[in-house]
Amino acid sequence: MRLFSLLLSLLLLSAVPAFPATVLVLQFQNHSQYSDLNWVGESVAETLMNEYAAANQIVLDRSSRAEAMHRLSLRPGATFTKATLIRLGQSLDADYLCYGTYDANLPDGSSELKDSSVQLSARFLDLRHMHDGPETSETGKLSELSRLEEHLAFVTLKYLEPKANLVLDQFMAPNKLIRVDAEESYVRGLLSPSGDQQQKWFMQAAALDPNFSSPDFELGRLALQKKDYAQALAWFQHIHTTDPHYPEARFKMGLSAYAAADYTSAANFFREVLKTYPLNEVYNNLGAAEMQLNQPAALGDLHRAVDGDPNDATYLFNLGAALLKNGRFDEAAKELQSVLDRKPADSDAATLLERAQNHDFSAAKPDIPNRLKLNLDATAFRQLKAMLQPKGSE
Repeated sequence: MRLFSLLLSLLLLSAVPAFPATVLVLQFQNHSQYSDLNWVGESVAETLMNEYAAANQIVLDRSSRAEAMHRLSLRPGATFTKATLIRLGQSLDADYLCYGTYDANLPDGSSELKDSSVQLSARFLDLRHMHDGPETSETGKLSELSRLEEHLAFVTLKYLEPKANLVLDQFMAPNKLIRVDAEESYVRGLLSPSGDQQQKWFMQAAALDPNFSSPDFELGRLALQKKDYAQALAWFQHIHTTDPHYPEARFKMGLSAYAAADYTSAANFFREVLKTYPLNEVYNNLGAAEMQLNQPAALGDLHRAVDGDPNDATYLFNLGAALLKNGRFDEAAKELQSVLDRKPADSDAATLLERAQNHDFSAAKPDIPNRLKLNLDATAFRQLKAMLQPKGSE
């Protein structure tokens, strides 16, 4: 266990009002005869994941799920035995695993899938106590899929957190109910193999329903990958403070602003993320932005990152560069040597180490850029907090 996680978790235990569970939600299986409705299973899973996260549960994301399934050689959409489900959930340290099915039927005389009715059925495995949870079903028109999903989220959250003060009207608020064609476009984007196809589907989803923020987040992510930093900032700006993606969106806004050389904005974005997730990667990125601004706080923030994970070469490199910039040559040499001990082929670290050893650093020399962390590991942080938080009797 990394020291930073333990210390930070102990610091923040009082910030979480309930005892969150770690939940793995699988793509629901299509039991209908219509393969064109395969997207519905991922749509249900996405809605449940978002609502569970908004209710303070720790929700494992799609990439974690996909990685675990790949490790276990499991195919998405396949039917799994209970033993396999248990293995999958335990491989991700989940407390609960949610899975389910859906069926669809066309009314007499219609051949249009948009006219069909659907039945969603969700089930749970309680992996802490090794028993089945309840089965919950919702039935209605496909055109009302979002309403069905939100009601399913409400009912199943009452199982995950029986003492939670849930208000049905908040789940069923008109601004939360997404047009079914926007949902379909968004999910088809998630399932598309190429960035261009994803872009097309996400743009379509965003245009169809301006209240739907999930496509905005994905479009921001794609723009950041393409180094279109202004566009990334514009898309991420749409993410509301109540959205579960908000902290990650602000983190990525920090990356975008930093890459666009707007270091003041980058530092402000990273400081905002620190209020919720005081993680090493955020301290590192904040320190890098502060270095660019010649702010004295940079050294302290970079030290926090290294104190949290003294074996991370990125943190060591940035701290060494900052110490060198401040004329603390011997300390800089120690950190930069640690980088080379871990990565002997790091030519930039070798260059800076030579300068430190020669007590030679001039602003006229070509600047070697700082190194940023590109991902925010919020889920692992919240899992550890929940693990350290004293539990009541179960």
